[in-house]
Amino acid sequence: MPKRKSKKAAKKSVIKKAPAKRASVKKEKKVIEENVDVVEEKEEESLPVDIKNEEPVKEKKKFFSMSIGKKKQKGAGYPQKKKSELGKFFSSLNNMGMGKQRVMMIQSMAMMMNAGLPLIDTLSTLEMEMKNKATKKILKNIAASVNSGTPLWRSMDEAYLFTPYEVALVRIGEEAGSLAQNLEYLAIQQEKDHALSSKVRMAMIYPTIVMVLMFIIVMGLGLFVLPNLIQVLMSLNADLPVTTRAVIYITNIFSDYGMIFVPSMAGGFVVLALLSKFTRFRVVSQWFIFKIPGIGSLGRHATIARFGVILGGLLRAGVPLTDSLASLEDVTHIVSYKKFYGVLLEHITMGDSFSVSFAAIKKSEKLLPISVQQLVITGERSGTLSETLLKIADIYEKKAAETAERLPVILEPMILLFIGGLVGTIAFAIITPIYGVVGNIGR
Repeated sequence: MPKRKSKKAAKKSVIKKAPAKRASVKKEKKVIEENVDVVEEKEEESLPVDIKNEEPVKEKKKFFSMSIGKKKQKGAGYPQKKKSELGKFFSSLNNMGMGKQRVMMIQSMAMMMNAGLPLIDTLSTLEMEMKNKATKKILKNIAASVNSGTPLWRSMDEAYLFTPYEVALVRIGEEAGSLAQNLEYLAIQQEKDHALSSKVRMAMIYPTIVMVLMFIIVMGLGLFVLPNLIQVLMSLNADLPVTTRAVIYITNIFSDYGMIFVPSMAGGFVVLALLSKFTRFRVVSQWFIFKIPGIGSLGRHATIARFGVILGGLLRAGVPLTDSLASLEDVTHIVSYKKFYGVLLEHITMGDSFSVSFAAIKKSEKLLPISVQQLVITGERSGTLSETLLKIADIYEKKAAETAERLPVILEPMILLFIGGLVGTIAFAIITPIYGVVGNIGR
């Protein structure tokens, strides 16, 4: 009996061991399959994106191409532009005429943050304070972007209202923890720029009024007075001098096409102003403006002062020299100085010093005087470049302010000579044939 029991127990143990072996085999298969899956996933991760897909990548057919040149694709380190250049242009057009609002915004932000108010509370307070709808919308978008975790400088950059110089200072302030101080510095510089621009506007009020009145008077003479005098001159049947024939020709244009000619002249001035601002024609217009006595020296002094303020302020805030020069190039609107800053940036990027760069750029002394160049070189060698540039800015800001105050005195004789020459030409053209006829009658 015990032997039978042992045999039955042995059979039961074998039956129990068999499913155990099957379970172990299944577990081993599962482990092997999991390992294979892990290896395949690693291999897929190491493969390029196009090889992962089982289906072959089909090239998109290009029916036609309107591109003139291929643009270089930016790498992963560059931020991708969210708007095209055309979109930026229309966004900047929407923000035209908001310079005062921008200055007020930065000054208020500097005041509140220096008082200890947090950034989000500052933006919400400014949004409630501003009355301009466009400014309120911009502040609302900036506040929403900052609340979502976007840095302030990027939100300001996406608003297309602030200059690259202002965005760069805000960015350095955020990264270094000195945002309030940088905003205060920006507010001070904007006050100086506003004071200088207001002086220039005040100086240009008198010449502008005189030129506008002269234009109106000439139009009135051509439309109403000269046609009657021309009839008298034509009835004399005498030989007319060249000036008289020129005045008759212009008067006939006014009398025949006056309703078209006068609005066309006004529209021409507007088109000329737009071309000078948005097209390459601004090279010619800026060259002409810089040749006018008084205005040219004022423009040069103000541009050199801006060179010192922007470059010195960015370097003092901790921006690298190449980035500071790039921001200076972006902010500058005068074509000759913009090209000069671009070439200077290329030399500095290659490792040249300011002395080598100034010597390599042809006619650099016409844009930056030799004294300014020597000060910049000395500041670079002594390690006080930012302080030297800010001192240059102070000097040339004072020169620009003095030139702006003397501008009416400089322009007044030129305007009087121009008006006197115009009136004298018209009077000579009318009186000369009358005197000739009277002299013939006396003979």
